[in-house]
Amino acid sequence: MNQQIRLLLATETDPALASELGGWFEAEFGPRANRWRSADYYVLLNRDGQLVGRLGVLDSKVSVGNQIIRVGGIGGVATKPEFRHRGVASAMLARVAKFMKSDLRVEFGLLLCRHEVSPVYAKMGWIGVPGPTRFTRGGVNATYPNDTMIMPLAGKEWPSGPIDMLGLPW
Repeated sequence: MNQQIRLLLATETDPALASELGGWFEAEFGPRANRWRSADYYVLLNRDGQLVGRLGVLDSKVSVGNQIIRVGGIGGVATKPEFRHRGVASAMLARVAKFMKSDLRVEFGLLLCRHEVSPVYAKMGWIGVPGPTRFTRGGVNATYPNDTMIMPLAGKEWPSGPIDMLGLPW
């Protein structure tokens, strides 16, 4: 098995690949326009020349309690169905944790996920944090109904208090 993980700036992504990634996101998570914030970077995993995994990375700020924290946001984690349960997401998340720590130099990674997949992230060091986690979509304030998780990257403690994504979720 030949495996390659690439990290790309979203603005430098080939238009055909960007279209494929957008279609894949919408197939997994629903329409993106005005509902989800676009990624700043993509992490892509190819096996034997075939794209089998993707995730988006955002360099973002959130408000927690009364603090503004810069985070590496993770969104749109997807693995093609025939490659699930084969370590694809784990490999991409391990790579992106290194990138967030060394290149983005953020103190935390942050992701939103459904309850049923949070144990997968927990095995990789992600920690559930209490919310509520709020965001604004189409001028309407909303509260995320599932799990919010963080990855400590700099040995600091996550502050307590409500989380505001300061705009669209990812």
